Amino acid sequence: MIRRFLLLLLAGLLCSAPAALAQRKTAPVPKLAPSFFSTYSYLTYSILDKATSPTPMAAKGVGGTLTLRPDGTFQKALTLAGNGGTMRFDQSGRFAFTADRITFSYTDKKGQPRTDEGTFRLANGLLTLTMQGYPAGNQSIYTLRVE
Repeated sequence: MIRRFLLLLLAGLLCSAPAALAQRKTAPVPKLAPSFFSTYSYLTYSILDKATSPTPMAAKGVGGTLTLRPDGTFQKALTLAGNGGTMRFDQSGRFAFTADRITFSYTDKKGQPRTDEGTFRLANGLLTLTMQGYPAGNQSIYTLRVE
């Protein structure tokens, strides 16, 4: 009698397992909201030139976008007011990041490979990029907002 009960119990468990697994497979998988990979609008840009001042100097007429894609590519379209008009700084290439460090690799206007390095911070939809400048110790600081 116990043997028969155990066989029926085992058969019942084996029959119900595929149904339970099928239910798990059809349940929707929640999607994570994009956080870092997005398009950002430039809000501010400033330059820290330690030979001139210990305080960063803000650029005028900042605009444009920076798109960071999950495949590691980026598209930059930065505009600044200057020289009586608007200056454009367009770049596209690859980026990589680890912890709070980021690099942007691209080809400059003369066809030469270039890599810019710095740090980033993303908080409350604002992305702050602090990039190493020239000469060493100088910095470019960008503030962007996720679109």
